[in-house]
Amino acid sequence: MTPSKNAAALPGALETVAAADARGPSRRILLVVDSVYPAMGGAERQVELLAKAFRERGHQVHIVCPLLRPDDLPFEIVDGTPVERLRYPHIKKFGSLLLCASFAVWLLRHRRSFDAMHIHTVHILAAVAGMVRPLLAMPIAIKVTGAWEFEGGLLDPTIQRKPFIRALNWGVKRVDYVQCISEFTRDMVRQAGYPDRMLKMIPNAVDTDRFRRSSDPVSDVPCVVYVGRLRTVKGVYVLLDAWAEVVREVPARLLIAGDGPEGDAMLARVAELGIADSIEFLGAVDDVPAVHARGCIYAQPSFQEGMPNSVLEAMASGLPVVATQISGNVDLVFDDDNGLLVPSGDAPAFARALVALLKDPERARRMGLRSRARVTERYGLDAVIGELIAIYDEGRVAA
Repeated sequence: MTPSKNAAALPGALETVAAADARGPSRRILLVVDSVYPAMGGAERQVELLAKAFRERGHQVHIVCPLLRPDDLPFEIVDGTPVERLRYPHIKKFGSLLLCASFAVWLLRHRRSFDAMHIHTVHILAAVAGMVRPLLAMPIAIKVTGAWEFEGGLLDPTIQRKPFIRALNWGVKRVDYVQCISEFTRDMVRQAGYPDRMLKMIPNAVDTDRFRRSSDPVSDVPCVVYVGRLRTVKGVYVLLDAWAEVVREVPARLLIAGDGPEGDAMLARVAELGIADSIEFLGAVDDVPAVHARGCIYAQPSFQEGMPNSVLEAMASGLPVVATQISGNVDLVFDDDNGLLVPSGDAPAFARALVALLKDPERARRMGLRSRARVTERYGLDAVIGELIAIYDEGRVAA
């Protein structure tokens, strides 16, 4: 993502988009994230994708997030979208409360500036938005983005009785809609006490034009691809252990694209296993489709997911997926249809699944075609944007 070089001189006004989309009138859409933006996290990547897609369809988009890094500007244009970062004092224990106050004041100042607000992840800013919802002239949708929100986050069932968490959930429950991206997230949100009338099943989106295989894999040796953070929760150690078994049975290469805090430890594990000559650590890459173009199988060994963008992108690129049988993965990968599912943490099972597809490239190719067909039908931008606009408009009518 590329910030505008002239951003410092721009006022904090909304960008105007003159043309209306042929599929409907132009809407003014506010997207909110609680983290650094732009960034490479799943929620931030979805916001980037949606902002671009909304603008291409004639809508006006504005992004708001906290000002978390001292070098970031309070306002700038990022890839054509205005991004406003809220200043607040970073004081230990009180910083979050001051951010909440800053966000509440900002919302009240702009209470008639937007047709819809979409908050990505259930966090403290979502609670603030819900608390001031009666004073705003726009519906609010909140997206549940991942399993972490149920493990230590506001929706964790083990902490619902804590007074502070109860107060925050009281605020969140005052919004109009909760976007659930998988069956797991919907079930967990229900268990947290949210009524069915609020819940909307709308998945993550993928750019099926950008992620599109134009030819057979461009590698002499069959390649398995992994794209993601180098962290234990992503199951990369399991993948490395599995790979040691794979290369004993079939010649192949493993392409690992991504970085993270455990990169050095993983390199040490590779050396310990004696498999360095069959693995390429590519680091963080911008051109993910080029990595997919080298692959014939995608590996998703994670222990925890919401709805993994990396799997959606691999499917759009026409790759079969070997994935762990966990929430998020099972919404996308159907065993022996567009991939293979294996128990989480089971390196021998993961190895067997990879070997099965590496030894049967025609089977893998057919699975890859089904991956592409499935993701184009259900997770393409036109489908997801259409569903989001529908709930924004429904909320405006109800308001």
